[in-house]
Amino acid sequence: MDPSGIDRGVDEDALVLRARNGDRKAFGELVERHQRRVWMVCRQYVGVDEADAAAQDSLVKALTGMRKFDGRAAFSTWLTRIAINTCLDQLRRRRREIPVDEAADGGESRGHALEVADTQAGPEDRSMQQQALSTLAERERELPPRQLEIFRLRFYAEMELEEIADALGVHVGTVKTQLHRAVHRLRGELGAYR
Repeated sequence: MDPSGIDRGVDEDALVLRARNGDRKAFGELVERHQRRVWMVCRQYVGVDEADAAAQDSLVKALTGMRKFDGRAAFSTWLTRIAINTCLDQLRRRRREIPVDEAADGGESRGHALEVADTQAGPEDRSMQQQALSTLAERERELPPRQLEIFRLRFYAEMELEEIADALGVHVGTVKTQLHRAVHRLRGELGAYR
């Protein structure tokens, strides 16, 4: 046991049971185990600037709804679904609030694309990386919404195929098919950057 009173070796089911019974320390341990994934999921839906707030809202919703968790799905799946729904609600509200002239930029200001560059690369290589990322962001926006969602959950939020299927309420085969189509399409579009 560590100083917080949580046994780090406790399995997740035991922590969930304790959290459902009102044990805040157990819920805190669950948050520690899953907060990175929740943030990464939120980042893919609402962008880096709003991911912290959306992740925090998601965790608060999970805490207040903990007694409703029935265990039919894994806790991580339930938590991911809360994060997705929180972000979708936020996006719906944003759509109602955004003036038409701001919405005309096509969502580019949200910053969904990975902003990763190799700091060890030289100026020419960094420029190529930035071009590739920019092209990827443009091509991602051309994907059908479900393909885009699955692509981002798999590669940016680093979710397993089964987790994505559970979180989205679809079959694993559907996830595989949509992911394959997205990857195939993006590979074709980004062939010049290989």
